[in-house]
Amino acid sequence: MNGIKGVAIKPMEDPYSSQVFDLTKAELFPFVDEVFGWDDAFQKQRMMDDYKPHWFYWLEFEKEEIGYLCFKRYDQAIHIHLLILKPQWQNRGYGRKVMEFIHSMARLEQRDITLSSFKINTKAVSLYRSLGYHLSGEEEHFLLFRKSFEGVDV
Repeated sequence: MNGIKGVAIKPMEDPYSSQVFDLTKAELFPFVDEVFGWDDAFQKQRMMDDYKPHWFYWLEFEKEEIGYLCFKRYDQAIHIHLLILKPQWQNRGYGRKVMEFIHSMARLEQRDITLSSFKINTKAVSLYRSLGYHLSGEEEHFLLFRKSFEGVDV
């Protein structure tokens, strides 16, 4: 799949590899550890139990892997489970570009977009709010967001 200027989205062959887990841990550890406590074995098993392999896509820029995206299509929505960028690619607009690609896909498929974020992940919460996501619910440690495809700017 292509559609983001300069960023390619390619199906991942082995989303349960140590490479993917290490990247996931590097980015999510501070939030998971603070809220629940981090346990490698539990998190590895959770990824295998909760996320299907065909939901994972590498994000590449100029042939370099910059992170990954994990999403699932539901009847009425595309749910983004994970958007993980390597640290050197963060705060450079690539997360926004990936989200804009998802917005285009949602508009074409006439689906809403849903996602959740740790409340303490202020950078992610700020990004989603700046992209027009509305709070659709709140749990003890998470904010639930939704964006209607009618309101998706492409």
